[in-house]
Amino acid sequence: MATPFEDRPSADEARETLRQLAADEDAVRYPPIPAWFFLVQAAATAGVFLVRLLPESDGGRYTQLLAILAIALAAGGLGQKYWLNRDGVSWATARPRDLLPFLVGIVGTYALCWVVAETTGARWAWLVGAVVAATIVLATGRSYRREFG
Repeated sequence: MATPFEDRPSADEARETLRQLAADEDAVRYPPIPAWFFLVQAAATAGVFLVRLLPESDGGRYTQLLAILAIALAAGGLGQKYWLNRDGVSWATARPRDLLPFLVGIVGTYALCWVVAETTGARWAWLVGAVVAATIVLATGRSYRREFG
């Protein structure tokens, strides 16, 4: 059905409506998250790295994998409760381009630590990686809270 010409919004009204729609989308996609959430996630991320320092006895690799899985499930559960599926919102999603630098930083650090530890035997690389990964999470949390509250 055609809309009479007089009922069309002006260019400024259309821009304001689009700006408000984008702000509403961001409010759902990127809710305010408490500061403690990022501290816990930084500790969990560091824990995934530090688990690799557990002794590699008979069941060492298996124990490491179980510990990594447990930490990842706990961190994922927190993320699900306080971000993705919080009260009043069902399965919000972040924009991939917003997550990509974070994921590249964390996964890249893990891969680099793995290569260094496996090729040189320098298990201390996991300790350095834990600090770097936790710093990435905390820095991301700081900028997230500055932008979204």
